[in-house]
Amino acid sequence: MNSFERVYASFENKNRDRVPIIPHIGDHAGAIFGVSCNKMYKDPQVAAKVHLKALELYDYDITTIQVEPSWAVAEACGSHVIYPSDKSPWISSHVVEKKADLERLEIPDFQEIISTNTMIEGTRILSENAKAPVAAYMTGPLTFSLQLMPYEKAISEMMKNPEFFHNLIRRSTKIIRSYVELLKEVGATIFIICEHDIQLISPLLFKKFSLAYLEHLLDIFHYNILHLCGDIQVHLKENSDFLKKFKNLNMVNIGPKVDIAWAQKTFDKKLGIAGNIDHMRLVPQGSPREIQDEVHKAIEASQGDNRFILTPGCEITVDTPKENVKALVNGIRTYKKHV
Repeated sequence: MNSFERVYASFENKNRDRVPIIPHIGDHAGAIFGVSCNKMYKDPQVAAKVHLKALELYDYDITTIQVEPSWAVAEACGSHVIYPSDKSPWISSHVVEKKADLERLEIPDFQEIISTNTMIEGTRILSENAKAPVAAYMTGPLTFSLQLMPYEKAISEMMKNPEFFHNLIRRSTKIIRSYVELLKEVGATIFIICEHDIQLISPLLFKKFSLAYLEHLLDIFHYNILHLCGDIQVHLKENSDFLKKFKNLNMVNIGPKVDIAWAQKTFDKKLGIAGNIDHMRLVPQGSPREIQDEVHKAIEASQGDNRFILTPGCEITVDTPKENVKALVNGIRTYKKHV
């Protein structure tokens, strides 16, 4: 099987020749080929070229132009974003600094902004040239809202003025939808929705301010993965019935703090699970043998489920040694020999 056949079979719960892998490679692709972090958001030709080279080097199953494109989307909306050469971007001022600013939050022209146009055109180049499916990554309704307004102010409004915060999320959801529709138009076939920040709130607030809006995003792509970070077992347990009802949600991507077999049982195997290799310590700092062993354990924990996809808990860091990424990817190929 090639990567297209293998990945799509996983989404459709069909037999595969092996477990697919999504290594969540973003700026790491630039780092290993000498391209600065800021260049990855400014030049679609260069960004796509290094991702194609990374795909050739590591031979994984899903690629993307950027794992964390929301800085660019926030910039397109009016936030001020700093793009350093040696580290990830950050937001220096938010488009919604006070409640009155919400009225000017509208869907921008993404192709007029260098950073978002880089994401769009880079996705087009990858879709035309990659030997694997191309994913559209974007933060989810809650996390993106917390990128449009300062955290402290946003959390305060969530608790004290929930109707205002719902309005912010409604607008955020429309912006997300408009952006990822463009990525689909240029060739992306998988949507990975990243709700990084749900671990900051209660399971009830997760349902009210994130899950309640996901249905407005799950009809764009045929294949959808919800990526959730951190210690979120209670969030999954208390919202499992809600998550299982989503018509077009195929998988939930978990990190190392959530057990694979537990997650499968929690969802009654009605959703696929992607995960759950430690990206904070093991992948950047462990030995190749340690990484390979953890890959084997994760595959074993998946109990042969055809929908299981191996992933790190989140994005591979820029300083992760190439040998360790190779061990992560090659671990899926050595699994049969291991057992």
